[in-house]
Amino acid sequence: MDAIFYEARTGNSLPVVIKETGATIQASKHFNAWTSDDIWSRVCAALADVEQVGLREVQLLPPMVIEGRVDPSAMPNAGKRCRTGCR
Repeated sequence: MDAIFYEARTGNSLPVVIKETGATIQASKHFNAWTSDDIWSRVCAALADVEQVGLREVQLLPPMVIEGRVDPSAMPNAGKRCRTGCR
C-alpha cells in the first residue's frame, strides 16, 4: 500500500518507486488493476472524508563548528605518497 500511495502521490516511474519504497513489481500491477476496475477512484473518494494528520516538525540540530586536527600517522597510507589522486 505504501508503494501505491507513493506512486499516486509523486507520479514517479515504477523503477523510482521500487527503489524508494523497496516494493516489487506486484504493487504496480495492483495499482494498474485498481485503476482499470475503478477501485482506485472509490478508495480516493473514501479517503477524501478522512481527517488528515499533519506531519511532525523536524527538530534540526543548531548550527555548530567542529574543530580538530588529524594525526597524519593515523591515516591509512601515512608513509606512502599517492600518485593517482588521494582522497
